[in-house]
Amino acid sequence: MIKTMQLAQSALARKLRTFAQPLFLGAALFYGSTGYAQQNSASATTSSPSLEQLQGYYQMPNKVAFVAFEQKDTSLVATQLWNGKVFELVRINATNFKSQKEGYPIEFLKDNSGHFNQAKLLGRITTNRVAFNPNTIVPLSKAQLQRLEGTYLMKDRDNFKINIQSTQAGLTLTQIWDNKTFVFHPRSETFFLNEDGTFPLTFTLENGQVAQLVCFENDQWTKVN
Repeated sequence: MIKTMQLAQSALARKLRTFAQPLFLGAALFYGSTGYAQQNSASATTSSPSLEQLQGYYQMPNKVAFVAFEQKDTSLVATQLWNGKVFELVRINATNFKSQKEGYPIEFLKDNSGHFNQAKLLGRITTNRVAFNPNTIVPLSKAQLQRLEGTYLMKDRDNFKINIQSTQAGLTLTQIWDNKTFVFHPRSETFFLNEDGTFPLTFTLENGQVAQLVCFENDQWTKVN
């Protein structure tokens, strides 16, 4: 998976240039050998979650790759949104599935709320269901965008600051150390992607104000003004 890349002379700009390769190597959840342990087949019981309960968009840990699970007739289908590859799934038991042709395992898990909002892929990659379509740009109000504006300081890196300003359609991010600017469009009130979909911004709000900004998987930024 994507690891935090060391920031040096060009920091986020360097990340943007080198991001695509690790994404398709580390987040290619349905490629390569996996040492899948065959499970005993068991029919779904009345206590099993319905396929409708499981369908939706699930976000990979790197924040930029998504898998869509969709019910089609009496089956569940998985689609890798980064390349459109589709996998028909076979149900093994209440919460476990495998891809029909390849045998890749998928297990649906309950989150802290007790709902099936997580999917573990290949027995090791935990994804989280999101309430938005990552392929769809959504309109936000001027007030929703403006509350995200400000200067942000990178955690444990006092010499790295970014400035975020709102536009009519989204946000612009400027790296203060080199004045490079990137344009972002909203997929939800708190999640944004740049124009080619390789640079994610995830805002955490508390009482309507920004508590934290995370770039990529785990680069944490604090709003200072």
